Amino acid sequence: MTQEPGQPAPSHWWTTRQVATGRSLRLQLGPLELAVGHTRDEWCLTTRRAPESDAYDEAGLSVEDGVAEGPDERFVYAGDSAAVLIKPVLADRPVVIRPRQPVSLLAGQEVTLYLSTPVHLRIHVGDPPVLLRELPVLRLSDTWFGPSTCEGELSYAGRTQARHSLGEMPRRVHRAITPLRIRNAATTPLPLEKFSLPVPMLALYGADDGSLWTQRVQLVREDQSDQARLRIDSTLPDAGQPLTRLAAPREEPGRGGVVRAFSLLFGS
Repeated sequence: MTQEPGQPAPSHWWTTRQVATGRSLRLQLGPLELAVGHTRDEWCLTTRRAPESDAYDEAGLSVEDGVAEGPDERFVYAGDSAAVLIKPVLADRPVVIRPRQPVSLLAGQEVTLYLSTPVHLRIHVGDPPVLLRELPVLRLSDTWFGPSTCEGELSYAGRTQARHSLGEMPRRVHRAITPLRIRNAATTPLPLEKFSLPVPMLALYGADDGSLWTQRVQLVREDQSDQARLRIDSTLPDAGQPLTRLAAPREEPGRGGVVRAFSLLFGS
């Protein structure tokens, strides 16, 4: 199926499009503007980024005449297929979340926080699909998370408002929403100054309205223990609408969830 120049493509932006020679697929997703151009025996990529504060609330997708001059990357491809698939996936490292305001969970209390993390894009062409490139919609800073330089893991650094209500979440089509349920079974307050979200262990889902979701993650801080039980729900989150699985986890969690050192889940 071929779209008229400048007209929005039908369905969701993560479905396959046909881009004939001499045309380009353009995607505006959050702060990223991506153009996938098709020339004779080549595919070309051009990207531009804006500050996230200037990001669009809706995704924009169109197939247009012409290919940008001076692309960022060129890929030789001699196949006859004109298919292009831009597929969202979650980040390839855990994301260390720091709430913008201090949050503490009192003893014996539990709370669900709604977090969001920016997705990556995998760009495929041809039939069968061939991967051209994976790139982040938003480049996050690197950070180390752990009690020492010898114990921990390389992660991405993120910020969040740690919303209590889904209705308070701003619409950001380039971010996936994760409901995080935290229970403090200890007798002392739990400062939620910094915690690591195991993004590579989560699957990615797409909703009918274009929003992106992961499963719910549950964390339990045990009393008198330096351990936290982490469990990833196998059921779909309650998004209020049908969800379609778009990408499997990069890393499969252990059977029944994952147990990790408490100091690797929370920190100050």
